[in-house]
Amino acid sequence: LKTSGDHLLSVIQEILDLSKIEAGRMEINRAPFDVRALVEGVAEIFRFPAREKGVYIGCAVAQGLHPTALGDECRIRQVLMNLAGNAVKFTHAGEIRISVGPAAAAQGSALLLRFEVSDTGIGIPADKLDMIFAPFTQADASNTRRYEGTGLGLAISKKLVELMGGEIG
Repeated sequence: LKTSGDHLLSVIQEILDLSKIEAGRMEINRAPFDVRALVEGVAEIFRFPAREKGVYIGCAVAQGLHPTALGDECRIRQVLMNLAGNAVKFTHAGEIRISVGPAAAAQGSALLLRFEVSDTGIGIPADKLDMIFAPFTQADASNTRRYEGTGLGLAISKKLVELMGGEIG
């Protein structure tokens, strides 16, 4: 009952987030946050479910990266949680890595960060890459029953990242 209730609450929250974004009511905050603490915190949340599957999860912060960034920590965490959750869901052996470093290009004097979640999971066929960020869509419909999911997480993540002036792919 608890698991089903948690899953239902998660679906409701995703639909509400998508509705807020679509209505232009999602607010993005800009405040200083600890980059390392954010990345390590997300990895820690998924450490136990990954370990239960025999999957290693780790994180990496680029050497020399300034410890504080300016952005919406809550929304960045939401995106990383979604990506890391998918990585745990679709990875049955090997590892998952959450990393952050400077992006290749900077805007003026601002440093852009590149967050990355990589894994040794089942992967996404090249011909399905364009569709995975559409609402209620998954790369393989047979996976919907097997892995459970609404197909909203990546769509919400894409919209949040774009609201923050970034890109996701």
